[in-house]
Amino acid sequence: MKPQLENATISGTAQVGETLTAALEPAGATASYKWLFADEEEGDYSEITAANNNAYALTASEQGKYIKVQATGTGDYGGTVESAATGPVAAQA
Repeated sequence: MKPQLENATISGTAQVGETLTAALEPAGATASYKWLFADEEEGDYSEITAANNNAYALTASEQGKYIKVQATGTGDYGGTVESAATGPVAAQA
């Protein structure tokens, strides 16, 4: 059985123009990524189109939104994990 992803976390400042970065546990795990947004922290999340890397640069359309990342294990890793939400995304400084 493949080792499973255990956790996903987001680092970075939740502000337009800043980049958020996803980190996985275990370290070194390989995964595909989906960045998600919602109007409320506990709301219904939708996928951000074409945001499929471990880093995402926030745009004006995410201002005021909450952001999560979902990672699905690839290669030697299995499972899917979702981070806690970060936000709301602040206006650009």
